[in-house]
Amino acid sequence: MPEIAEKSRPLPTRRQQASEARRQRILAGARLCFGRDGFAGATVGAIAKEAGVSNGLLYQFFESKDRLLQVVLEDVVRDWVRALVPREVEGATAAETLEGMFRRSVEFCRSHPLLPALLRGESGLKLERVSSAGADRVQPHRDLVAAILRRGIAAGEFRADLDVPSVADLICQLQSDYSSRAYRRDPQFPDSPEIIDAAVRFVRDALRP
Repeated sequence: MPEIAEKSRPLPTRRQQASEARRQRILAGARLCFGRDGFAGATVGAIAKEAGVSNGLLYQFFESKDRLLQVVLEDVVRDWVRALVPREVEGATAAETLEGMFRRSVEFCRSHPLLPALLRGESGLKLERVSSAGADRVQPHRDLVAAILRRGIAAGEFRADLDVPSVADLICQLQSDYSSRAYRRDPQFPDSPEIIDAAVRFVRDALRP
């Protein structure tokens, strides 16, 4: 039984706990340095100093700064996904659930200092690396939006003739685009509150019966 297996799993030793604590300190130091100095400006020495470890110990956990960046990005994307997960609000409609996901995604990217810092200076980090860190989460995101759409259709809140997979893909793409605007902070592609409000209204009006 799963419960028995869980109870029989050996607890980590003190040495393993200490090793994991050092690893987490290195990751925390990397996030701070990358967020402050960008990828190119954050040296291994600065990250190790921030984490309170030697350069040699850092390399025991992460073979290169590139690998450290990859793990940091995966952690950021995981936090981003957690921000997307619908909140269990009693009485919330499907439209309100979709809107909440959209707004939280944009706000996460807008308020997270690590993303724009990493993207400062395209030669140090290609934009695609942020996208590739979350590539395996694209389909689960579409599936989640599709489930919310079906709930809205069943409740009579959304049009019954919606092509759910296609509409889910479109909503996810809009959310991704405006979220990426928020972390790129490119004045040519603004993410002002008025624009986000307009995007939300557009989706609501398109779904309404």
